[in-house]
Formats: sequence, C-alpha cells, structure tokens
Amino acid sequence: EFRRVLFRSPEADLRTADLLSRAWASYGNACRIAGDLTEAQQALDRAAEVFDQGSGDLEDRARLYELQASLEAARGNYDLALAAVDAAYTLHLQRGDRHKVGRALIAKGLYTGYLGRSREAFRLTQNGLDMVDEAREPELVLAAVHNQLWFLVESGRLREARSLFGAHRDRLATGEAQRLDLLWLEGRIRAGLRAVERALLDLEAAEQGFTAAGRRSQAANVKLEQAAIHLRLGDAARALSLVRAAEEDFIQIAAPQSTLMGLAFLRRTLAQRAIPAPFVLRMADLVRRGLRESARR
Repeated sequence: EFRRVLFRSPEADLRTADLLSRAWASYGNACRIAGDLTEAQQALDRAAEVFDQGSGDLEDRARLYELQASLEAARGNYDLALAAVDAAYTLHLQRGDRHKVGRALIAKGLYTGYLGRSREAFRLTQNGLDMVDEAREPELVLAAVHNQLWFLVESGRLREARSLFGAHRDRLATGEAQRLDLLWLEGRIRAGLRAVERALLDLEAAEQGFTAAGRRSQAANVKLEQAAIHLRLGDAARALSLVRAAEEDFIQIAAPQSTLMGLAFLRRTLAQRAIPAPFVLRMADLVRRGLRESARR
C-alpha cells in the first residue's frame, strides 16, 4: 500500500501525463506524415487534453503548437498554420531558446511562402537562419537555404538567386534527389535570366531524372517550366503539347482537383489564343508549392 501511494504521488502523475502527451503528439505527427490527417488531429487533440493534466512544460506546449502548424499546412490552411507557429515562437522566446525561436521563424517563412508572399518569406527565413545553431540541426539550415532560393526565384530576384545558388551549390547537393532538385532550380534561374538554351537543357535533364526516379509529379511540373520557355521562343504548339502532357501526368497520379482545374484552364486558354509565359510560370509555382508540402508529409 505504501508503494502504491508513492507511485500515485502528484509528481509521478504529472510526469506520467507529460510522457503520455508526448507519445500522443508523436503519434499524431506520424499520422500526418502518413497522410492520415483525421487521425493526426484526433491524436493531437488527445495530446493537448493530457498535457493539461501534466506539468505544463513550455517546451512541450510549443511542440504541440508546432505540430498543429504542420497539420494545418498539410490541409492547406496556411493562415492557421501561421497562427500556431506564432504561438510556438512566443513560447520559445519566453524560454530563451534562441535556436528554436529561429526554427519557428524558418517555419513561418515556409508557410508565408505557401501564401505567395515570397519576399516576406525570404526575410523571415533569413531572420531564422541568423538565430539557429547549425550544429544542432544542419539539415534545417540546408532546407531553409533551399527554400530561400525558391523564394528569390518566385519574387523575380533572379540575380540574387544565382548568387546564393553559387555560394551553396556543393553543400546543397547531398544526394541524387537533391541534385535533381537543384538542376530544376538552376534551369528556372537560367530561364529567367534569358539563358534559354542552357535552361532547356537543365529542365529536360531534370525531367528525365525525375521520371527515372519515379518522381512523376516533379517531372510533370518541370514540363510546365519548359512550356513557358517555348512560349517565350514563340513556339505555342510545343508549349501546348507540354501542358497537355503535364495535365495527363497529374491526372494519372490523382493530383488535387484544384491543380487539375487550373491545368485544364491553362490548356484551354493556350489552345484558344497566346498567353504570356509568366502566366504559365505562375501556375508552375502554385503546383510546385503543393508538391513541396506533399513531400513534407
């Protein structure tokens, strides 16, 4: 009986609740990664309920907000994701954890980028990079730099993108998957700087590599990038062929309905009359953001 009283002490109950909350949170995150967003939300809700019975550790609370932000982003609710990551940011500030404050800013930059606010996203990400300890999470720094490159491209700051790309090329190319992503990115930069022949070679090589690696959604998106270049070169027929091929690829991989509707509109408009290349690139950016979030799940 004495042992039972010790085990049931308030301190032990608090520790048990903390552990259970962390377990539910980890399970919820695993569900999100697996694509079961309903189960993920139920698990995070349970984690929050159990957390209220525990010690109230600020780091655990911040983690719950961060996981909720990731889940909202997976649903496409980027405003809600920003609200959740802001809450985590505030808690990390209270704790005085400079690294995790920076990590929250990098996440905020990512969600801001999903909303199309690329210049603000770049600034937030840079602020985060200035605070994080690369030795603690080197992969976080590489991901943030990669995000910055796309933010620069999307906001038309192509010379800055080329400079940043050159400074980090070697450290970003950590494997075949990363090499293909960088080839895609460099092709886009070159296209924007009017080095169209080199850009087409890069993009065609990236498309072939993505196809060989089974990354069909990325290969399809690169076709849209190529279509924009052919439009600039005055070859509307080739551009239309590439858009049709990309649309078919996305249909086969069951892309979101919003993506398919946008591509159908793009194809019909292009078939009826000439449209500006930036319009095609805008569609490519929207599709790519969806791909980037899918890759994080």
